[in-house]
Amino acid sequence: MRLLKAVLREIPENLKPLLFMNILSAIATMSLVALVSTAAKEGGTGQISGRLMLMFAITVTLYHVTHIYTLVTASADTERLIHKLRTGLFDLIRRTDLLTIEKIGHATLQGVLTQDTQILAEVLPMLVIGFQQAVMLLFLAAYLAWLSPFACFLAFGLAGLTVAIRFSRVKALRTMMQAADEAEKRVFDGLTELLHGFKEIRMNGLRADDVTLTLAEASNESRKTNSLLKAQWGRNYAVIEAMLFSLVGLMVFVVPLWVAGFHTVILPTTIAVLFISGPVSTVSFVTPLITKAELALENIDLVKQRLSSAAKNISCEESGSLENSPLMIGLKDAELSFLDAKGVSLFKIGPINAEFHAGEITMITGGNGSGKSSLLRMLTGLIPLDTGTLVADGVELMTEQMQDYRNQFSAIFSDFHLSRRLTFIDELNPERVRSMLEQFGMQDKVKVNNRYFSTIDLSSGQRKRLALIVAELEDNPIIVLDEWAADQDPHFRRIFYEEILPDLKARNKIIICVTHDDRWFHLADRMYRMNEGTIEESEKTINGNT
Repeated sequence: MRLLKAVLREIPENLKPLLFMNILSAIATMSLVALVSTAAKEGGTGQISGRLMLMFAITVTLYHVTHIYTLVTASADTERLIHKLRTGLFDLIRRTDLLTIEKIGHATLQGVLTQDTQILAEVLPMLVIGFQQAVMLLFLAAYLAWLSPFACFLAFGLAGLTVAIRFSRVKALRTMMQAADEAEKRVFDGLTELLHGFKEIRMNGLRADDVTLTLAEASNESRKTNSLLKAQWGRNYAVIEAMLFSLVGLMVFVVPLWVAGFHTVILPTTIAVLFISGPVSTVSFVTPLITKAELALENIDLVKQRLSSAAKNISCEESGSLENSPLMIGLKDAELSFLDAKGVSLFKIGPINAEFHAGEITMITGGNGSGKSSLLRMLTGLIPLDTGTLVADGVELMTEQMQDYRNQFSAIFSDFHLSRRLTFIDELNPERVRSMLEQFGMQDKVKVNNRYFSTIDLSSGQRKRLALIVAELEDNPIIVLDEWAADQDPHFRRIFYEEILPDLKARNKIIICVTHDDRWFHLADRMYRMNEGTIEESEKTINGNT
């Protein structure tokens, strides 16, 4: 069982204490049944035993302590398991490549890290309670067999039938759970599209109608599958409750007909059966939850396997380092193909041969879809090459050097993400931060407090300015700027080309700038043009006329 293996692998420490406490809890329950039966008999004579009252109080206390320990420990262990699963996935995501992340999809990854782990967080404590109740049933069965073997046979025969009926429907419930899970994923995907593409949807009524209709259909499908699932749960619950009430009827109406002298033990037997009903109901309720937890773990394991497979191929990327910060980087005969699910090539980049030198401004231009962004991903080592090599200072990069190579970059991609955190920057000079905020006209909009930006709720152009401030603070030898000036007003666009780029060049940075601003092409020391996945070097660079 996937669930049991995960528990034994990740959190084995408290299993023995939990088992011991469950046994004590079961003994306490069995003792309570015996004490209640004895006290009921004595109560019929008008006598109340102080000894029985004391024993009852001690037994209830024992049950309370063991039950609390089980619940608290199970909850803590569950959260520890979730933490281990999440941190393991975080590390795998960190160590895998961009292409694998894009193939798996953000929605799937978020679903695994939130929805599936939350299912485990909710279900695992219930499963521990179910196990506790199962142990309790074993002890109650022994007690009932001591009172009347025939009554025990009938009671647990019906109880077993109840659980068996519940278990027999688990397969159907599993199918319904999977359908409900798929429906919820479609709703989540539609919601992601609605929120992330809000501007485009808001600008086109037909597109908005199509997206909302699709989302409504997915939601309706989710409603139907979840309604069917919950209706099945309700029917199962009603059947089980009826069967449990029938247990008492067996003890009162059936067993006396077959067992001579049963009247002498009918009271303790009936009390025992009443105690049995709760655990049987709990066990039958928990049984389908195992399937729910198994499905969640299955989703987690599938994603984990895909991430592990990708991370395994690049696991040694952090074991080596570059001798020095490179003064030249490049691609040599580099090729990359984007494939669909069937392995058919959708788009090919390369072969690419390009060099980028320190103290030079290299500009890359080309039409939409020409491969500029893919070129940057290849050059920065975010996507592994199909063929060809990355070079630094004319030497081919080894796999074990790749992370140190990526550490040399500060990059602002067209789809960049800006974080409020500056905690990863070792030395943060407040005076320099203040000066740069003023240079970019952001001093009245953003402050830096405790190594955090006070806000990033800004326009796209302003957020790019903050991203460039972060890149400057990182002070890495290579800087990649993908259409940085596209969202800037004329004033900051001029500052970027006529002040910032020349300053970076003067500091001997390797500057790679994707741009369409032909007004400033004359500033480039080297120019490349991308065209349908191939690269061409500008004639002015070849001739040395800048």
